[in-house]
Amino acid sequence: MPADLKRTNQAIDHLRAARDLLRQAGCPRAAAATMRALASAEGARRHVDHRITRSRT
Repeated sequence: MPADLKRTNQAIDHLRAARDLLRQAGCPRAAAATMRALASAEGARRHVDHRITRSRT
């Protein structure tokens, strides 16, 4: 499961980079879609965090 946490963190990092690049490129709709994807990925990371916490108890 720590590998899952690492993967979700990497995905979030990539989405943040994509969001920033899309903003710089002047693509507001694509940047907004990326922000929604980022929110979803952050939710997935919270889910993984809870899964790890539950497995330790």
